Amino acid sequence: MNRVLCACALSLPLLAGAAETGQPAPLFPALEAQRGKVVLVDFWASWCGPCLQALPRYEALRQELHAGGFEVIGVDVDQHPQDGEKLLKTLRLSYPQVPDAQGELAERYAVNGMPASYLVDRKGQVRQMHVGFEKNDIEPLHKAVAQLLEEK
Repeated sequence: MNRVLCACALSLPLLAGAAETGQPAPLFPALEAQRGKVVLVDFWASWCGPCLQALPRYEALRQELHAGGFEVIGVDVDQHPQDGEKLLKTLRLSYPQVPDAQGELAERYAVNGMPASYLVDRKGQVRQMHVGFEKNDIEPLHKAVAQLLEEK
């Protein structure tokens, strides 16, 4: 299956302790604040076309499933934070955003393409990783989130 990736793939080393399916998600304050929830950690940038398609769709998914315990955390990897801030003003996303201009979180998660998302269960385990975005990616993500919300 073709995945649309931004032209600029990130060249970061695969780190020991990086986000891996079935392993604990690398913690950071915004994620720790969501303990007990199903969380989508989404790495994005203002220069990434597929990211711009994903952000409003993740907002709609959050609006639909938030009451059941779902949250999205956006991680903006723009090197110039004002670029991401300008975009956020136009999109009016309701979920938390974390600036990562130095790429520290992206490195901890071993992000190697944009957008990159990590679905984390209520226990803090990475259950899915996904690089790229196409509009038909939302349906399987919705199903995965719904299944995780049913787990207690």
